[in-house]
Amino acid sequence: MADALKGALGAGEASREQRRGTLILGGALLALGLRRVSFGSAALALTGGALLYRELARRPGQAGAKTSEVTRSVTIGRSADELYGFRRGAGHLPRVMEHFAVITETDQDRAHWTVHVPGGRSFSWDTQIVDDRPGELLSWQSLPGTELPNRGEVRFRPAPGDRGSEVTLHLHFQPPGAAAAKALNGLVPRTLAGDALRRFKSLVETGEIPTLDRNPSGRAATA
Repeated sequence: MADALKGALGAGEASREQRRGTLILGGALLALGLRRVSFGSAALALTGGALLYRELARRPGQAGAKTSEVTRSVTIGRSADELYGFRRGAGHLPRVMEHFAVITETDQDRAHWTVHVPGGRSFSWDTQIVDDRPGELLSWQSLPGTELPNRGEVRFRPAPGDRGSEVTLHLHFQPPGAAAAKALNGLVPRTLAGDALRRFKSLVETGEIPTLDRNPSGRAATA
């Protein structure tokens, strides 16, 4: 244990020394480059400036603001136009995403989302369709002022071998702080998009959604 602690402290010291050395090197290169007038000195100045920018941008308070991002794809034996029309149909989004959120469609392009996380906390936001290409793409994003900024898109492409369409779902969440990021780590695991696509595929092909889905939102545990 003591050896491990010493190793960790040593690594921290080494990291600080390495950063200090990079700052010194960047400053020296920048100063040297600015003192001379030539192509080579301009390159030195640019290199030094880049090193300084990189290290100064790594401020201690930035670690908590992580981004949660997931992308998953599935092949469904339907045309892209059929799948797009199905996804656009009223009531389908709340059913596909109900393992993750309670969704109320306020109109054709807007929806209200509420997600419950372990510990009794919940997040709510409104989304709006921002890019709509029939048979190809649907893209949405949260409206300004939301406590959990996010965006997403679903793409439809012909699958190889005339096997229907490849559907790709991409979700991107930007927690506003360390506490929200910690809650979101359990809220949006990398299985979320995959589960949503499996539900969509089942609903399209069979008209039903399996009842034994995993529940990453923790709603089952709080019910």
